Amino acid sequence: MELADYATDSAIRYDLEGTIHYCNPATTTHYGWVVATMIGRHFQDLMPEPDQGTVLWNHLLKNGHWDGALQRLSHSGAVVEANIRLALRKDGLGNPLDVVEFSTVQANAAVSLPHSTALGTAACWQFNLRRALPLFAPVNAPANRDPSADEWCPDRLDTLLTAIQITDVNDEAIRLFGLPEDRDRVIDRPVASLWPEQSRAALGDLLTALVAKTDAEPEIREIPVVGRLQQVVLTGWRATDPRCPDTVFVRVKAVLNAPNALIELEASQSRYRNLISYLPIPVWQIDARAAGRIFDRLREGGLDDMAAYSEEHPDLVDLTCELVQVFDVNDDAMSLFGSKERSDFTGPVGYLFAGTPGAARRVMLAHFSGARNHVEELKVKTFDGRVIDVLLLVTFPVPGERLDTTIIIMIDNTARLEAEAKLRRIESDFSHASRLSTLGEMTTSIAHEIKQPLAAILMNAQTSLRYLRKAEPNLDKADQLTSRVVDSAQRASDIIGRIQDMARKRAPSYALLGLNDVVRQCLIFLRHESEDKDVVIKSSLEPNLPLIDGDRIQLQQIIVNLIVNSIQAMKSAPKTRREICLETSLDDNDQVVFSIRDTGTGIAVNHMERIFDGFFTTKEGGLGIGLAICQSIVKAHGGTIEAFNHPDGGAVFRFAIPSKSAFKASGNPASSEQAASENRPY
Repeated sequence: MELADYATDSAIRYDLEGTIHYCNPATTTHYGWVVATMIGRHFQDLMPEPDQGTVLWNHLLKNGHWDGALQRLSHSGAVVEANIRLALRKDGLGNPLDVVEFSTVQANAAVSLPHSTALGTAACWQFNLRRALPLFAPVNAPANRDPSADEWCPDRLDTLLTAIQITDVNDEAIRLFGLPEDRDRVIDRPVASLWPEQSRAALGDLLTALVAKTDAEPEIREIPVVGRLQQVVLTGWRATDPRCPDTVFVRVKAVLNAPNALIELEASQSRYRNLISYLPIPVWQIDARAAGRIFDRLREGGLDDMAAYSEEHPDLVDLTCELVQVFDVNDDAMSLFGSKERSDFTGPVGYLFAGTPGAARRVMLAHFSGARNHVEELKVKTFDGRVIDVLLLVTFPVPGERLDTTIIIMIDNTARLEAEAKLRRIESDFSHASRLSTLGEMTTSIAHEIKQPLAAILMNAQTSLRYLRKAEPNLDKADQLTSRVVDSAQRASDIIGRIQDMARKRAPSYALLGLNDVVRQCLIFLRHESEDKDVVIKSSLEPNLPLIDGDRIQLQQIIVNLIVNSIQAMKSAPKTRREICLETSLDDNDQVVFSIRDTGTGIAVNHMERIFDGFFTTKEGGLGIGLAICQSIVKAHGGTIEAFNHPDGGAVFRFAIPSKSAFKASGNPASSEQAASENRPY
């Protein structure tokens, strides 16, 4: 007994020379050939043009399959148009066994449903049980045990059906079960990924009974209702060919519960396939039901912290990646991953996350939590050897949608990230230019700052020499003066070091630091500048502020820029009213705040909205990048900056940066060293 004994499609089996060794009863129905007269005939005998048959047969042996419309000779000699599918079967070692043909006559292809709504043909499946055989019978089971008597444990059923491979289906199975029209997307997939949930236990019973049998007699299971189907009958039997001992066949016959159900189903599936196929972005269709069933059982067992559980059981992530299956992709997905073979994409989903450790676990946690969507950036390894940056978008199904389909979309971020990297380099150049511009405006003050310790060094060194050249050298005094020389030299070195830090082009270095310390260093740096411009700087620094995660030089650049701007804004003010007030504090959001207020003329109303725009300046000869750079630095630190006029006159600039504790409380990634290196612009 073979596959087509219970099928309504014509089925013929040939040896490798093209000689017919078997045909089913449906062959008589379609072509009028009597089974007894078919045996021993040749493939070419059924063709109106034998030469065409020879060419086709050679093509089949070379490529392994052929599918299309073909003319066939009926028993009466009439030419019949048929849809034919030919497949070369192989054994477990890959050696050719024989050729199987399935066909339907085109005249009957346009199916009109009978008034009884019974399906005119049967859905037929062919399975390979080799990997699943050890899973059927429990250890030490009694010899007289009824193999179908056990109640199915969900875990055991999942494991069993995942181990069973689909090796073939007919057209009716594709239509009835909503399978991909391209059989290559079905072949070799696990049964668990495609078989309906309501009849999985019945299928498990049927297959268990078949494995226990020693003959080829059929086993039957009946199910009242499966989705749109009623009076569902599963009939299974084992292959009689000794070369295929692990092959079984399952036929599904049913009655539709609505006359137009099949038409509606086919139309819906066609619309869905067309929608996915023509989307102009890479799309993967995923069947995650097996993982969903595991999650449901874990919840029923009282599990609510999947993050902790997955850390204790890391193999759960691997199991999920094995059970969750890709069953279809569109052309854009194939182009993104650099492969034209759709078979490269179908199967376990793990290859999508191989380039980003931890990504599969994060998607699993989102699925378990009941999230509708999951979004993250990750790196993926393509089939042609590239590593690309993508934006991953996962949409999990909810009741009312196709529960067998999770959608994964990947958007190639490589060009965007390269552009952002170039932008960061440009911003870094502008930031460096802004610091040099500030230093250039302070040339006189810098020279004065360096001149003071140098003058002290010169004076103390000369005095020390006089003490040493006396008839009785005063070594104690010389030692004291030499110590002063060392102190002055250190002061000069510190000044030069601060200038070098401001002038040097460097990568950011983030560390925990106190904002008050940064402010004090800036005041030392600008002391002569403020004194030279007759500006009084008052500071009110709140003690015991929490630390912030920042780059010291960048924060100094902000504060120095704001103070220098305030000094310049008051050059036309009376000397008695040139005052700057600095203040640090902690706001209600646990952010460390710095504010500066001057007593100048304030910001013009029509300039307020543009104050932080690049290349906007009101200073003659100004670059117009200082405040824009300040805003970029503050944003890179996760903070905000604002400007406004004080009611009593003058301008106020205020920026706030989250403290370390605020970062931890909010889960802001900028608090991590990884975020500091990846997300900050310079």
